[in-house]
Amino acid sequence: MYTYKRAVGISQLDPKGEELVDISAIPAKDLFTQFSSLIIVVTDGLISQDVAIDLATYRGELATYTGVIQAWLNTKATVVLKTSNTLPGSEYRFVTSHDIQYEWFSLLPGDASLGDDRQDKLDVHGAPDVRVRKTDNTTVDYQALVDNALWTYNGHLCRAVKGDNCILLLNAGKHFHVADHGHVNCLNFNTVSKLKTYGIQVGDLQYEDKGTYQFLHYKAPVSLVGKTVWMSIGGRLFFDDVVQVKGNKGITIRTDRVNWPMRIFDSKEVIDLSSVIDKERQVVPSGFFTTESFFKALLTDPSSFLIVLDNPNLYVDVKPITTYNHPFTYHTAEQRKIPLMTGGGLLPKFYTRRIINRRLLDIDLGVKTRYVNNPAGPLNEGNLYHTFTNRFRPSDYHTGYQLYIRGVF
Repeated sequence: MYTYKRAVGISQLDPKGEELVDISAIPAKDLFTQFSSLIIVVTDGLISQDVAIDLATYRGELATYTGVIQAWLNTKATVVLKTSNTLPGSEYRFVTSHDIQYEWFSLLPGDASLGDDRQDKLDVHGAPDVRVRKTDNTTVDYQALVDNALWTYNGHLCRAVKGDNCILLLNAGKHFHVADHGHVNCLNFNTVSKLKTYGIQVGDLQYEDKGTYQFLHYKAPVSLVGKTVWMSIGGRLFFDDVVQVKGNKGITIRTDRVNWPMRIFDSKEVIDLSSVIDKERQVVPSGFFTTESFFKALLTDPSSFLIVLDNPNLYVDVKPITTYNHPFTYHTAEQRKIPLMTGGGLLPKFYTRRIINRRLLDIDLGVKTRYVNNPAGPLNEGNLYHTFTNRFRPSDYHTGYQLYIRGVF
């Protein structure tokens, strides 16, 4: 006798990743239209043990069965089913956000090309990178901080590499010269997945211009099979709606799905994008953001890199949160340290306050510029993209979202 207990599946219609699901009331024939993958945990009464059934194993039989899963299991009372003793997880674990300056880490000038004996001789004027080092004399596994976290400076992702007694955030020293009020945060993946980041080489990019649309292809340096694949592009985190895996190492980047003028004009004010566009440049031709030279400069900039996560079934959801009564503050009932994301894809540092049963999140990004340009193209006679704004309403407040990245364990 088999008794249904629980299930873990991936939605067919909205495949964000693995979820704990209750299928007890769903007709068995509908499971195939609702889930692309489904592992069902049942109790085997003969051995008094939980075992797992892969829905795909019984596709031919269940696809036409009109009853619910327990009714089907009841018909198998005298039949030995194909099961596995490897059970799927039963709880969620989440990526969390941490302000490392409040956890006894210091930010120091750094240069990844130099040895540890020369790092302390650097000053902020000549240091291209930022060293992150624990300063309270406790033991730190710096390799784990690289393998289990994504790092940000001024709300933009920075690629981290291990130093001799620190981690180094590449190009963050140059970001400091653009905006010296920078803050370093990390997104902690320790409980959900290990990850690796890879710089992007120009020889691995292929650009196709078809006139009315463009394709940007990237050949990854490692196999992407069985992985979750994201990218940092210009310091912004992009998921599989923009970064689409094609085969073993191939990636297509959906450049048409991103408002590049807004992203680049905003970002160059707070991070170093000098290899892409001069910080002082305020006007560009309308075709600037669709050229091969632009995309290759952007993708090979240090703020752009490939992110490969070992867990192939991570669930990603972006949920809007309420703007509170005063600017730069959001209201949420969420008590965990879930990362905060703005509507423009920034990952800002936030301060937490509690008022009775509310949790308030304060950010220090300031306002979001409202450019006259429209995502569909330039709306001016000069056929240009520019940073000009409407004098009567030049800015808006940032919209806030909580970025839920979780795995089933």
